[in-house]
Amino acid sequence: MKNLKGFRGKYFSLAAILALNATIALASEGQSVVDNEKQLYTPKAEASSETTEVLEESSAPVVVISKKIKVSEVGAPFASEVYNKKEIEQSHSKDIYEFLNTQTSVTAMPSYGNPFTQAIDMRGYGLGYGYQNTVVTVNGRRLNTIDQVPQLLSSIPIDSIEKIEIIKGTGSVEYGDGANAGAINIITKDYEGAVVKSYVGDNGLWFGSLGVGVKEEKFSISGYIDDYSHNGFKQVSNDGTKDESWNRNKSIKATVTPIEDLSFNLGKTFSKMNVNYSNSLSYAEYKNDELDKIKGYSNQYYRSDVLNAGTNYKINQKLSFDAQLFDEDKVSKYTSGGYRSSYDYDYKSFDTKLLYNDTSVKALIGVQGFNGERDSGNNETTKENLGVYVKADYLLDSHTFSSGYRDEKVKYTYKSSTQNLESDTSLQAYDLGYNYKINSKTSVFTNFNHSFQAPDIDRFFNPVYDAFWNIIGTQFNGFIKPMQADTINIGFNYISYPHTLKGTLYYTWVDDEIYYNSLSGYNTNLKETEKKGFELSERYQIFSNLFTILNYTYVDTKIVDDGSGGLYNGRKIPGVSPHTAKIALGYNPIKPVTLLLSQTYKSRAYAIDDFDGSYGKMESYHVTDISATYTYKNYEFFAKVNNLFDEKNAMFVDFGGATPSVYPINYERTYMVGFNARF
Repeated sequence: MKNLKGFRGKYFSLAAILALNATIALASEGQSVVDNEKQLYTPKAEASSETTEVLEESSAPVVVISKKIKVSEVGAPFASEVYNKKEIEQSHSKDIYEFLNTQTSVTAMPSYGNPFTQAIDMRGYGLGYGYQNTVVTVNGRRLNTIDQVPQLLSSIPIDSIEKIEIIKGTGSVEYGDGANAGAINIITKDYEGAVVKSYVGDNGLWFGSLGVGVKEEKFSISGYIDDYSHNGFKQVSNDGTKDESWNRNKSIKATVTPIEDLSFNLGKTFSKMNVNYSNSLSYAEYKNDELDKIKGYSNQYYRSDVLNAGTNYKINQKLSFDAQLFDEDKVSKYTSGGYRSSYDYDYKSFDTKLLYNDTSVKALIGVQGFNGERDSGNNETTKENLGVYVKADYLLDSHTFSSGYRDEKVKYTYKSSTQNLESDTSLQAYDLGYNYKINSKTSVFTNFNHSFQAPDIDRFFNPVYDAFWNIIGTQFNGFIKPMQADTINIGFNYISYPHTLKGTLYYTWVDDEIYYNSLSGYNTNLKETEKKGFELSERYQIFSNLFTILNYTYVDTKIVDDGSGGLYNGRKIPGVSPHTAKIALGYNPIKPVTLLLSQTYKSRAYAIDDFDGSYGKMESYHVTDISATYTYKNYEFFAKVNNLFDEKNAMFVDFGGATPSVYPINYERTYMVGFNARF
């Protein structure tokens, strides 16, 4: 590993901040000739699940709450981040995980080395379990799983995405189970014409995709196909096996509008992926730069087959009805050393809502259902959720009042040749929000949200062992309780060219936070924890050819009462970096050329599951990327260097050993070059 002296990543962070302050001081207030899509972009109404409505400020950017109630970004009574397709394309991220980790307030890291199912964290719930406290949807379909496997975002090609919305510290009424930190909504685009993209890089990186679509007055059809492969960074087995991977996705969707106020939609998505990833290094091996040492590997194969269908009917000018059905068949095969597992998943869900939309009142009643089943061949385990909710926004001059309530029932079953177990619970969520528009560009808001998380099936059922530690059965976990959180947000928005500036202060009280206690060997609860923090984001068009982006988060976590005698009282939640900063500087030296320099920094944090802090804080995370894009008519050529300064980064995990286990991540410089063409 090359160890650069002098101008390393942490100094680049400081230099970038100083440069940002200096350029702001020199900024011109003149009108930019660069297209500022953040200000001009208004998402198209999608007949599948969105009701068209007229906003007071037609040019204002729009936040769509799971495509249920639409509000202007400056008028939203909650904290949010919105990223449109131009910003996503401009980043030249390989996948959605890279975009989230480098461009947003969300942290994403390969889960124990697996790049296809990455752990995500938002608002201090930790890389260990943060993904279970954030609901992720794609076109309204819930991606959260019923067990301890993160959301499979690798099945969503980043080039198919129209918009990403991050709703923070709220959303439990609309999304239900697991929305303690908030929600990430991903909306894919409809292709019109054809789009071709391809890139290559070091270590055998190759990607190719094709998107095509036709749009007529009463009919549209759109689809894509892509293929990703990587030969791997290093040898992971003595037989010559490398940490190679491949991922293939296909999708097609169609919308029919037989009459003006009625539409039907139908879609099919198919994904396959396979990855070898190295087992962990010891801490000594990591410190000694033995990152290429052969440690054995795990193999993960996924197949996901999704069918969705729905309808939207505009009953009159104020009332509309929407119903969406989803059916996913998923297969997971995992091998690690002598351990093998094979699971078949069957996820069926629906989302129906009746929406009322008037000038001053916007309200909806919704019913959502999710039935998840996991079959291992020897046993069948299910988790069923059924939620009913109401939500309303009331607009009075410059004031927006928002309120909502949800009741959700959760049922568990376990069936084997010898056992048949059942259990159920009922949980509630509610939300109150207020936004005051000081003027058309500036607003302040506050929000109070009560949320919950029902345990997944891996936490709710414990194996029963014999005297020789062989599994002889399964029992309900009497040590686990549903998790509940109360969050208060206070923030401001200033959205007017050349600024998009947002800030939020928040405080969260959590009862019965779910975690794995390595001392007892059980999944159980921390009786009381708290999280408080500050979020700041700014996009500033300094000159017509120069812009900056800053995304900074601070979070402080504390275990108030561990519920187990006070061993962990006063400790931090592990896997949470108190400070995260993401800075970018974009420059157009000439009109067709865009240069983008970005830096991601995460401060030192305790290793995942190191609740007693026995290892101390681990190393911080630094990555600097640079890209160049040349555009000519409908053609785009780009090049990107990741980890420009060859920094060494890793995920650290407490498996109960004398030192942490280490999974190297972004530990060497990589590059890629490619093109994009539209016809």
